[in-house]
Amino acid sequence: MAKTKRKNTNKKAPIKFLVIITLALVVVMGALLFVVNGGGSSTADEGTPPIEDVPTAGDESAPVSIVEFGDYKCPGCLYWDSEIVPQLYDDYVDNGDASLSFYNYIGFGEESLQASLAAQAIHEEAPDQFWSYHHALMQQAGQEGSQVTQDMLLNIAEDHAPDVDQEELESAIANEEMMSRIEDDQEIIQQYSVQSTPTIMVNDQVIDDPFDYDEIQDTIDEELAVADS
Repeated sequence: MAKTKRKNTNKKAPIKFLVIITLALVVVMGALLFVVNGGGSSTADEGTPPIEDVPTAGDESAPVSIVEFGDYKCPGCLYWDSEIVPQLYDDYVDNGDASLSFYNYIGFGEESLQASLAAQAIHEEAPDQFWSYHHALMQQAGQEGSQVTQDMLLNIAEDHAPDVDQEELESAIANEEMMSRIEDDQEIIQQYSVQSTPTIMVNDQVIDDPFDYDEIQDTIDEELAVADS
């Protein structure tokens, strides 16, 4: 991570652009979790999202790819991370049946962006500590009334990503060193027409109710059956 500060203060302009292109409907939802479309899942025209260059837990070559399009400031993402993700690890990720990947959705403006920049910097410097940082950040930033600050981001890193130098992380956030990675995520978000968080995909299947574990489990089991056939 470079420690040199950028002199061009106009670099904040992409923030507003990112917020616009991601169609941040989650801001309107606020504390509401989701407007559910109904049971079942639908097939995405674009197929399975690529996971090669995004944070991924488990075996990237697993027959099932679970992708979360999430926002660290989203209360629904906090709930999904605390209630659904542990079940996914127990039932599918830890035994190699599925991988779990995360795309950054910038739905709450500057705070979402700062959180994502910090998390991506952690992933760049200490990928083995990313998920510990990710889960801790999701639980703090997603709380209603919480405010993402530099102190919050650094304090979480001190506890959950101790191998990352604090000064370098502070510089990476301030200088938006991982902005290109965030912009890459936004391109995929547009490509898949993601408009709310958490949006969950199992291979090329979009889960209509991300909080219904039975639906997620049924979809995963169906995909595993197809892979075994």
